[in-house]
Amino acid sequence: MQNPSNSQNPTKEKLMATSIDLKKKLEEIEVRKKIEKFEKHLSSFDNQPSYYLVLANLKLQIKDIEGALHYLNEACKLFPKAEFVYDVRAEILYKMKDYNGALMNLNQAININPQNDLYYSRRGGALFCLKIYSKANEDYTKAIEINSSKDIYFFNRALARGCLRNFESAIADLEKTLELNPNKTRAKEIIIELRKLLNKQ
Repeated sequence: MQNPSNSQNPTKEKLMATSIDLKKKLEEIEVRKKIEKFEKHLSSFDNQPSYYLVLANLKLQIKDIEGALHYLNEACKLFPKAEFVYDVRAEILYKMKDYNGALMNLNQAININPQNDLYYSRRGGALFCLKIYSKANEDYTKAIEINSSKDIYFFNRALARGCLRNFESAIADLEKTLELNPNKTRAKEIIIELRKLLNKQ
């Protein structure tokens, strides 16, 4: 027979879960206090785009996506030439699976600074998700032209080229990926699959 006193005691797992929940709630309270403090002094810093980014980041910490976008939208209105604000907004929209929204913001960032390889790579990612593979391939190529040291650019271009059934070029990109990052085991696996497809052609 089970001891009634034991059955009524919370388990260790429940105690740990309660402790984690409490910690999260306390952290959220702290973040909300910071937001309140920043919002109170916003008018003193309304000439600094970084201030809006801090507020957007704090909003993201408490999973207030709309709140984060609100501050980024305000920053875009006030600082239309601040490329990084568009980039941050694009990143949030991308995570929300609003790929068209991400695309529009990355277009803005690229218009302001056409020499930033990261923007082309991110826009390539949005285009890939929209299944516009030829344009994604072009953007990854542009990112590589600006900065050829990042293995992820070659890897992502290989995926776009694979979708375009340009298997030989995709394999070449994956080999370059492994040259830059020998630990990228996924690249090795895809090369095997692509060679099988090539043999069937």
